[in-house]
Amino acid sequence: MTIRIATFDIDGTLTIGHGWYFIASLLGRGDDYRRYTAMFRAGKSDEARHLSNLLSIAEGVSLNRLYSALEEVPRLRNIAAGIRMLGQAGMEVMLLTHNPQYVCEWYERRFGFSGHCSAFQAVDGGIVGSADGVFPDKAAWLKDMCALKGISPQEVIHTGDSASDAAVFRTIGHGIAVNSRDREVIKSAGYAINTVDMKDVARLLLRISE
Repeated sequence: MTIRIATFDIDGTLTIGHGWYFIASLLGRGDDYRRYTAMFRAGKSDEARHLSNLLSIAEGVSLNRLYSALEEVPRLRNIAAGIRMLGQAGMEVMLLTHNPQYVCEWYERRFGFSGHCSAFQAVDGGIVGSADGVFPDKAAWLKDMCALKGISPQEVIHTGDSASDAAVFRTIGHGIAVNSRDREVIKSAGYAINTVDMKDVARLLLRISE
C-alpha cells in the first residue's frame, strides 16, 4: 500500500537526547527535569503525570524564551532537507509527539513539517499556561487524524524511539525506530537506524515505501 503520510516523534528521534532535558536546563529547571524523570522510571508516576510534570517546566514562560531554548536543543542534521526528500516523493510529513502544540508549531516553521498531532497546553498573551489535564495517546491521535483525512493507518509510516511510539507502530503500515535502545521498540517498528542525519532516515523511509 502507498505511504501517504510520514509522521515523526520529536524527543529522542529528531533531537539528540530528550529535548526537554535541554529546555529545562536552559530555563534553570534541570533539577526538576531529573526529579520528574526519576519518578517516572521508578514507577512513581504514569505517562500522563510524567508529561504533565515535564510541561509544567514551561508554565509562566514566554513563547519567545522557549523558542530561544528550542534553537539550542541538539538535533539531527538536515531535517529540512529530509522533509523535502519525502515531500518530493509525494508524502505529507507531520509530527506525532507528546510535545505541546507550541513546540510543534516552532518545528513546522523552522523545518517545514506540514502539521502535527500533539498534546495541548494553553498559551495566553504569549505566556504558557497550566499543564494540568494533558493526556498522552499518540495512537489515538493518529487514528483520529487518519479518519479526518480519509486514509487508512496502513498508509502511514511513523518514526520514533520510545514505548509510546511502539504503540503506534503496531497500528500502522510501517515503523522506524531511530536511535532507540529499547529492544521492544525496535521489534515493534520492524526497521531500525542509528544516525545523526535526517537524510539517512528519509532514505530508509523511501526504500521501505517502494
